[in-house]
Amino acid sequence: MKIFESGMGMSRSLILPQARGYQDQWRLEQYAGAIRERLRLTQFDILDPWKLADAIPAHIFYLEDVVPPELVLKAYQANWDGFAFQFPRESILMVILNSAKPITRQSATLMEELSHGLLGHVPSRLQEDPHTGLLRRDYNKDQEREAYGLGATILLPKELIEREVNRGLGAGEIASERGCSAALVEYRIKKCHLWRQYTHCQHQTRNTESGS
Repeated sequence: MKIFESGMGMSRSLILPQARGYQDQWRLEQYAGAIRERLRLTQFDILDPWKLADAIPAHIFYLEDVVPPELVLKAYQANWDGFAFQFPRESILMVILNSAKPITRQSATLMEELSHGLLGHVPSRLQEDPHTGLLRRDYNKDQEREAYGLGATILLPKELIEREVNRGLGAGEIASERGCSAALVEYRIKKCHLWRQYTHCQHQTRNTESGS
């Protein structure tokens, strides 16, 4: 099953136009839900980013898969998470991840790179990556923010966040179950306008556990 009709040539009706503000967040929520439906997942099922990559389709590699060992050692001394590129006249997205990063960080990076394609983003420039020597795509800050938001929303739908917050679960507990970082969960809680409720529930939970 492919989400894209032909590699990165996704149906234009499924690519979000650029937007801003609350309406934009609502559209991201709706779009993320539609993508999960394409994967036959409910808003509560656990999503595996690597399976989403298969459905797009995108090929995932680690740096040691594609460059000489001496360059790998040099690159891993620098601070980078990953990037994506396409070969000329090829539609399949190629994503390079940093295997030295925690798996939770790899997951967030992969979701962001896949989301650029899902959103139909056109790179602001193509340049040689200074760490790997490979040609990478760069995006402007608005595109980066939007892709990060969509990736997080696909991984952590609003319905799921609402349920777990109401259950009194902490960000770390949610993150452990969903294979992401606590920071990403907190980001989604805030985006869902549930931060005040979340902190209140966490305060009550701590009071209950301490017997006060």
